[in-house]
Amino acid sequence: MKKQYLVVILFFFLLISLGYVLLFYTKDIDNYDSILYSWKLESIKNDEKKFETILEDYKINVIYQDFTTDYLKEFDDSFIEEMGKRNIKVYHLCGDPSWGKEDGYEKIKKEVLKVVNYNNNVSNKVVGVVLDIEPYISEKEEIFLESDFRIYVEQIKKAYKMIKENDLEVILAIPYWFDKIDVSLLEELVMNSDGISVMNYKISDTSEHIETEIKLAKKYNKKIDTIYEVEYGESGYFNSKDEIYEDYYKIKDYNEYKDLGISFHYFDSM
Repeated sequence: MKKQYLVVILFFFLLISLGYVLLFYTKDIDNYDSILYSWKLESIKNDEKKFETILEDYKINVIYQDFTTDYLKEFDDSFIEEMGKRNIKVYHLCGDPSWGKEDGYEKIKKEVLKVVNYNNNVSNKVVGVVLDIEPYISEKEEIFLESDFRIYVEQIKKAYKMIKENDLEVILAIPYWFDKIDVSLLEELVMNSDGISVMNYKISDTSEHIETEIKLAKKYNKKIDTIYEVEYGESGYFNSKDEIYEDYYKIKDYNEYKDLGISFHYFDSM
């Protein structure tokens, strides 16, 4: 009789232990977005085997895909439907430096309305837009001043309101150094988004460079991911997937933030 009780007690102990292990594993490993940047849908269709491998090897659950105007007009949702079967969310990746200048809001609005029209005509919808605007890029090599930053933020504030009214998410792709220009303006950007995707490319200081952005994302309960350029073997980049993940977990530990997402830029270079 005592042996039966011991067996029952041991069984329940094992169940409880397994539950803790599963809870810890899910919280520590699976509770983040693993994102693939992709600029040309044709590249995916032309190399589906490579695409399948990347989805599996990098555990992709989000895709930032640049859909062309022609694609959005065709109302073909087969790609999004296929990704949905894999529990992968798809966003429209778009942007241009001019969108961050005065009157840039009108250009953002025009692009967003293409997505709205697309979603109104398909069953499998785009989740949101990723605004990769980079207003500091200029052929004239102008310095990006605080006044330029303020103009960009004003365009985003107007765009965020309009985009949310159309039931879409807004992700902002930004460099790691905006806080060096003006933290309060960076804070306004974070507030007027559903998340930020940080171009955290200086590989020697990735943990420190995203520290302010993570604090703001926590404060306003926004998504955040750190982007890695996949240029294995090239000077100034990580040499392997293992090195990227090692750095990624270092960032999470340094900033004590397990929900930090990871982005890989981009499909063609992978």
